[in-house]
Amino acid sequence: MARTMMIKQTLTGVAFAIVASGASSTELQQSDPISARIFLELHSIQKLAGNIRPLVSAPGQAFRVIDGEVLALGKLKIRLIGIDAPEAAQQCNSQSGDIWDCAGRASDRVQDIMDLAERVECFSSQPESRGHYIATCDADGQDVGALLVAEGLAWPDRDQGYYQPEVTTAQADGLGIWQAHTPPPWEWRQEQH
Repeated sequence: MARTMMIKQTLTGVAFAIVASGASSTELQQSDPISARIFLELHSIQKLAGNIRPLVSAPGQAFRVIDGEVLALGKLKIRLIGIDAPEAAQQCNSQSGDIWDCAGRASDRVQDIMDLAERVECFSSQPESRGHYIATCDADGQDVGALLVAEGLAWPDRDQGYYQPEVTTAQADGLGIWQAHTPPPWEWRQEQH
């Protein structure tokens, strides 16, 4: 068993080294959707190989929730990769024609996830221009961004193409933001300016 695991880690490490040699994280363009996809794929390979160390690893209660897609741990700010949560002042439409506080609900859900998680690990390639780290964060092994998209509390980032199975299910079930048409955050931001 130990030998099989060691062979698996070695093979996965070799695969990672080959892929990583073609695209290092410092060469990835931050606004490039292919860069985000490559980062998430490299992250998956590294996790399989057991060769990745998280940017941060702490109990969930140690994190502050800034909004539906930004966490903080001390002075470190982390933006979840691959999602676009409702903006703070944005309201969403309900199936009955009312509006609801989707931004508040997304933030509250992230807070619930953090409060219940024994361990949150965030993996990142590099900081973005605003000083936040762009990262994928796992709460007790579950991808926080994937959970938000699956529950209809965030859109998958329009340029990155990640979380498609989760968004397809949320749309089909009419969950959260998918219960009635609501402009996604990138359109809402344009309308506000």
